[in-house]
Amino acid sequence: MKKLLVSVAAICLVAGCSDEGADRDGDGKISTEEVALEMNKVTLEPGEWENSVEIVDVKIEGLPAGAPAGIMDGMKGQVTKSKSCITKEQAENPGAEFFAAQEETNCEVKKFKMSGGAVSSEMVCSNMGGAPGNMTMAMDGQYGPSNYDMTMNMNGGAGGMKMDITAKSIGKRIGACPAG
Repeated sequence: MKKLLVSVAAICLVAGCSDEGADRDGDGKISTEEVALEMNKVTLEPGEWENSVEIVDVKIEGLPAGAPAGIMDGMKGQVTKSKSCITKEQAENPGAEFFAAQEETNCEVKKFKMSGGAVSSEMVCSNMGGAPGNMTMAMDGQYGPSNYDMTMNMNGGAGGMKMDITAKSIGKRIGACPAG
């Protein structure tokens, strides 16, 4: 789940802006190509970025027998931090990264709109981690060339469990990429 949250936050980081949203051909479906075209409009600052994802709220129904008591409370407040280096080439063509993330997460973009520094998107992911089921992720927040701040709401289920998770994702450019 942590890997998925970080992947989703990274997709948001490299997203672009448009008043019309990503569905350029108006067919009601948003292809990876349409999202990549939108993402390539972004003005990103290359360099080292610090990213964090904090679990704000967790509700899980149908936990298997023997699950530790207080597992949901233990997840709340967990923060996953990472650093990444965005090269000049990646900053100029962020859409290329989207294709890899899309393939790894098996997600379909349902809504993708960015305009004036605001972002709103929705994805549905299926068979995550090999388990049958779906997860819907809605993201809303703010972005700029050197930072982003988003709230993600994820709900869905697999294996008899139903999950509802809210997470906060924050990222900022912290300087030049380390040498080496």
